[in-house]
Amino acid sequence: MRPLSELILDYFLPYEGAVWPLDIEAQWGRSSSLVVELGFGDGAYLAALANERPDWNILGVELAWDPVQWCLKKLEKLEQRSHVKILRADARLVVSRLLPANSVDEFVINHPDPWPKDRHHRRRLIQSDFIEDIAVSLKPGGRMTLATDHAEYAAWIETVLGAQDHLRPAHGTPWVREIPGRLVTRYQRKAQTVGIQNHFFVWEKGKTPSPPRPTWSPDDMPNVTLTGRVDAANLFDGFRTAAHRELIDGVDILIRHEKVWKSPDRDRWLVETLVQDGPFHQHLAFIVEFRGNDEVILKLSSLGHPRVTTGVKRALFQLARALLQRHGALAPRHSTVGALD
Repeated sequence: MRPLSELILDYFLPYEGAVWPLDIEAQWGRSSSLVVELGFGDGAYLAALANERPDWNILGVELAWDPVQWCLKKLEKLEQRSHVKILRADARLVVSRLLPANSVDEFVINHPDPWPKDRHHRRRLIQSDFIEDIAVSLKPGGRMTLATDHAEYAAWIETVLGAQDHLRPAHGTPWVREIPGRLVTRYQRKAQTVGIQNHFFVWEKGKTPSPPRPTWSPDDMPNVTLTGRVDAANLFDGFRTAAHRELIDGVDILIRHEKVWKSPDRDRWLVETLVQDGPFHQHLAFIVEFRGNDEVILKLSSLGHPRVTTGVKRALFQLARALLQRHGALAPRHSTVGALD
């Protein structure tokens, strides 16, 4: 098999620094029907789908790294594979931000994690807002095919689908026991072997197109300058992990400053931070650095190619505010993330 670096360049669809939603036709270099498998697991179904539909654009979405590598190995065995792309991202981010409205002919979701414990139900993929995002992404007349062998999750899915009017059942019933001619997945085969009922939900969008999604362009790297005489050795004394949560423009934003790392040979720190903008999670770092003229510079590190979001700006704002509150001698001189006075 070719080196992993080559496979990533060939198959991965870059999105971190791109304008959202993505330009789908530009990514494939052609206009064709698009099928998206959300959570492709070991990649067997995605590879079979690619082999079965060489004239379609095939997009696989998976966040976990091991399944991505398994899938790449399977794709490399195909004679035709240039029509397959992979997005290593959260499925919720993909359907809510990355895919244009009215762009997908078919979504495939095979055996999503049922999260069977009551306290974990909020982690389930199938929620009302997720189905609404699926509907927006689908072309008029497009469909979603969802398979599960978990009876309680099937009841949950039926309830969620029944409570919305964006999609309607393609077969007249909420789910069917089988779909003749459909590719058989590993989980489907395993359930059949032990006598567990598979549930197939096939729901379609109506003929009315959805309004376009708003465009989200990458912002400039945010920064803050503080001024004042402070002892560099004590700048982060007493630092503790701190979390902050707020709702901005309907988006739930969670910020968690985790750890501080000090450079061994200069007055420079990395503040490890987790930022969540709705379904978009980022693990990033802020640089805090002493400079001449009693200045303290705070800025986003380029480590990991973070995307500047509202949550990232708020995280830098909260970090600057924490330093100002801790050190009374400091004062704000410049900020691209809002007034700190």
